[in-house]
Amino acid sequence: MLKRLDFSEFLPDRPLSLAWAKNVYPMAEGYRPVRAFQNITPALAGILGGAAFVGSDGTSALLAGTATDLYRYSGSAWTSLLGSLTATIWRFDQFNDAVIGVNGGAPVKFDLIGGTASPLGGTPPVSDLVATVRQQVFLAGDPTQKNVVYISGFEDPEQWTPGTNQSLSVAFPNGGEIMGLAGGETGIIIQKRSVRRATYTGDVTVWQFDEISREIGCMAKGSVASAGQSVFFLSEQGFMACDRNSVIPIGREKVDRTFFNLYSRDDIQNIRAAIDPRSTTVCWSMPGTPGRIWCYDWTLSKWTVIEQDLSLVFSGFTANISIDALDAIYPGGIDTIPYSLDAAIFAGGNPLFLVATDLGVVGALTGDPMAVQFTINPIEVEPGRRVRIRGARVVSDAVQGVVAVDVRARAGDSPKVRNSGAIRDNGRVPLRGNGRHVGVEVDIPSHSWTYALGVDLEYEMEGER
Repeated sequence: MLKRLDFSEFLPDRPLSLAWAKNVYPMAEGYRPVRAFQNITPALAGILGGAAFVGSDGTSALLAGTATDLYRYSGSAWTSLLGSLTATIWRFDQFNDAVIGVNGGAPVKFDLIGGTASPLGGTPPVSDLVATVRQQVFLAGDPTQKNVVYISGFEDPEQWTPGTNQSLSVAFPNGGEIMGLAGGETGIIIQKRSVRRATYTGDVTVWQFDEISREIGCMAKGSVASAGQSVFFLSEQGFMACDRNSVIPIGREKVDRTFFNLYSRDDIQNIRAAIDPRSTTVCWSMPGTPGRIWCYDWTLSKWTVIEQDLSLVFSGFTANISIDALDAIYPGGIDTIPYSLDAAIFAGGNPLFLVATDLGVVGALTGDPMAVQFTINPIEVEPGRRVRIRGARVVSDAVQGVVAVDVRARAGDSPKVRNSGAIRDNGRVPLRGNGRHVGVEVDIPSHSWTYALGVDLEYEMEGER
């Protein structure tokens, strides 16, 4: 007899589900592989944040900051742009051809056309949050005014005198500390216990602030990321999405309990969020060796996990690399270059989801497919009956892999010694085991494959006692 065990939606919070889906992305049916980390830059020790942007002339710039410096990747090395800083974090946003960087101290500005950096002009507040909303820059994070958002002059990110050219500061009497900002045609201000929408009025008040969620807010500043109208963040109640009109849970009864069981509150303060600009996926990284990236595809409403040594993630564009820079990096000539010339490392302006390792090396997930693991929690193959497992077939175009079965009399029993077998040339995996509850683990090593849908179990029913 055959029974198909689908690689269904990854729901580790639920007992009868796919308990683990590692190093894959979801599809409408099944999963596809995540590719391995491929370095783009040399190490930048102590990296605290990064971003990449493209100017109006098409020039791209990959920026990153440490506790003391702001750097630009030149195509062969990191070049210091602005030193003698005191930074605790780095976040960036673009305003025309200027990149505004905040770091927990005085904000800075990078000129995309001129390639130079300087302190942000005017009298901007100390800040660690930044967003461009319409034609103005929003800042927040002043440690002496944690509930205040500061707004620049109209079309002038270096005008910070309240009452001049629509510049103002706004203190919110409830909701607590401001934990995140998101830009666009409207602004989103996320506090510890509130979410507000900022709408431009153009009248004497300039901006209108509407509370769209009360008692749901953000618990970690690094968890906020936005794409189009959507804003994502981690709250005390779990992962949330805001469409600028309401806030909805996206991890409840899916991954929230699992996530909170794995990490302490101190751990969660190290979370970093970023959008994969080539897909509809928001990613939250938890650093470590290995660390984990929790991925949510908002069009499919599905989650997966990537395991990768990392310190943080960010999104943007790769920097242009000139022929001269290639000569400097690979003095042995073109035959010594370990990548094809159309690889991500050379594609200036190419949108990428970027990962920084614990050593500060920045790269993208563009290499060979990573090793993958699926785990299906023990289920009753035939309700109320014991079964004898004879073999399995992985429903996939993967030609390599190992299938293991965990057979138990009761679902709550300790896992039995797993019986496992490799995929043979005919696609079959020989297995042996008997029990009432059967769990399955499938491990696919790094090789070329494109989809995995589930496992077909071969079994016989045993007699009743």
